[in-house]
Amino acid sequence: MKNIKVELESIIFNVMLPESQAFLDELNEEIKNGNEKKEIIEAKKDVVSFIEELSQILKLIEEKKLSNNDAKIMYKKIRNMIDEHEH
Repeated sequence: MKNIKVELESIIFNVMLPESQAFLDELNEEIKNGNEKKEIIEAKKDVVSFIEELSQILKLIEEKKLSNNDAKIMYKKIRNMIDEHEH
């Protein structure tokens, strides 16, 4: 991998954030349509927190406060999440 921080930023910006936002939109639509089951509300809270975490990682990359090693660990975790979701 050439630059792990670039790869991490790319996978967050191009895959994780759009997919998370799409899921959040679906949850918001469910709530708007009157489905306020506990599972839906909890899922929405989890997705919002996850989006905030992803945004924080992007901020750390931008501010050059993320080590290559930490970036590599985060990239592997995200890659594993994507791989699990695809199977």
